[in-house]
Amino acid sequence: MDQNSVVKAIPTLVACGIFKQELSAVLEPELGGENLQIVWVDAALHCDLDRLAAELNRAFAAAKRTGDDVRLLFGQNCHPDINSLARNCGIRTSPVKNCIDAFLGEKVKSLEENRTLIMTPTWIRTWPRNAKILSGWNEVDFRMNLGRYARILVIDPGLNSLSDEEVLDFFDLVQVPVEVVPLDLGLFRDTVASLLG
Repeated sequence: MDQNSVVKAIPTLVACGIFKQELSAVLEPELGGENLQIVWVDAALHCDLDRLAAELNRAFAAAKRTGDDVRLLFGQNCHPDINSLARNCGIRTSPVKNCIDAFLGEKVKSLEENRTLIMTPTWIRTWPRNAKILSGWNEVDFRMNLGRYARILVIDPGLNSLSDEEVLDFFDLVQVPVEVVPLDLGLFRDTVASLLG
């Protein structure tokens, strides 16, 4: 083997299911995109912290079976013990606070001004069902919990955009105006590259 050619081991990634489409879009060959092993954790588990911790531990164990180099693509704020759970398993974490921070970084603060809640198309599709099933929310609960917001801003990378009907259904449920804006995945690509690099 040539001394100048170094074979770099590709880590295994434990990732929140909220990132599935975006991660597929940004993974490139130099990041191990073709061979990267990913263990997905269901985003719905955010509604139940005990179940989320149990599932993270299960995912960590599954990922460790592929090798010692495991990385976690999850928000620091998604579970209060996420850093200690990962550290106990020797897993490197990403510094992002949550998925919105992974997509927008410092832009989050200015976009959240004036009582704006930021979501992705995947959250719009999965969150109502998950909250109803796991937390027992009904329409009144949604309106009480989201009624403090003046608008919901959906950041859309254009991978699987919401239909007009989906936007209207979500508005009907929460009674908060929904605005969809395009999302560039450059910052997310950088976050993934930093985590895997």
